[in-house]
Amino acid sequence: MMNNQPQELDSDSLCQLPKEELVKKIIEQAIVIGELQATINELKQEIEQIHVSRDLDSKTSS
Repeated sequence: MMNNQPQELDSDSLCQLPKEELVKKIIEQAIVIGELQATINELKQEIEQIHVSRDLDSKTSS
């Protein structure tokens, strides 16, 4: 990811930015959102693997 801390953006400061800068910020945010979605999907897969493993362990230990 680009950085861990979101940049403070308020309406007044955004209104002062040129169009090109606004487009750049939108693209940067889209990239970060994509990275976060990928991370969420990876974590969901890990959780599912843990659940499956736990379920198998409980069945074999009974």
